[in-house]
Amino acid sequence: MEDTTGQMLLQGTKELHILPDIRTTFQLFAAHLRRVQTPWSYPSHTHAMFELNVVTEGMQRFTREGAVYEQQPGDIFLVRPAELHECVSDGQGTMSYFCMHFLVDDPVLRRTLLALDRGLYPAGSPLELRIGPAVSRLIELATVTKAETAADRMKALSTVYSLLAALSEAAPEDGGGSGERQSVSLQATRLAESIARRIELAVTSREAGVDSEAAIGDIARMLGYSAAYCRRVFHETYSMSPRAFRSALMLREAKLLLLDPDLTMEGIAARLGYEDAATFSKQFRRWTGMSPREYRSISR
Repeated sequence: MEDTTGQMLLQGTKELHILPDIRTTFQLFAAHLRRVQTPWSYPSHTHAMFELNVVTEGMQRFTREGAVYEQQPGDIFLVRPAELHECVSDGQGTMSYFCMHFLVDDPVLRRTLLALDRGLYPAGSPLELRIGPAVSRLIELATVTKAETAADRMKALSTVYSLLAALSEAAPEDGGGSGERQSVSLQATRLAESIARRIELAVTSREAGVDSEAAIGDIARMLGYSAAYCRRVFHETYSMSPRAFRSALMLREAKLLLLDPDLTMEGIAARLGYEDAATFSKQFRRWTGMSPREYRSISR
């Protein structure tokens, strides 16, 4: 029971068990089940998101940071933010896979997921056995619903959180350290998240011209930190510079827009805040090594 200010009234309490306050943002992007004609490949790229990829039919070679893995049906591959990766499937026939990209800003959950560094988790491995049911449920939801109703969206969200819980249980235990060190680490993570939210706001507001350095300057002035300290803390938390983070978010937005066949290149450029389609195309090629039209073609 709480009073009108939201404070809990504890008078007369004999025993009390309280769940910790939770404030977190989770974003799921373009989770999809896809079947492709082989030979097929997806070019080398990086992004600011976690990625889960599971083969459901056929085989693909998954390269992460130069290391090559053979992914068979049921094998799960986890990619952490900023890791360079690509996929190739040879032979004649078809290959199917389920893929989801997600962002989390909760510092505890993020550190836990970053500890999952093996990349490939074969079918039957402890991690695959833990998260396999949730992955299967997501694949089922992707094939039978478009998540157009509130109930559909909540079913998908519930399954994703079950997946994250299973991933957290499978991750190595955090060594922790002293409470003081953990407190400092948490403060640094919160600072990095504030910078990330400012950058993401600029991206989602279509402010293509807003420099990531401006976000750092704004946060540094507001919180009383030096810009150099903010840059260092951001890199330690996200494993990339603020500028690289902003580029990854811009690329994510561009790819999502390119999946809509009704949008023209001029329209996409305008939505992202670029002066014209040529400027957008030039930047997209710098990020991916291909033109927006080429990306749209291979993503169909």
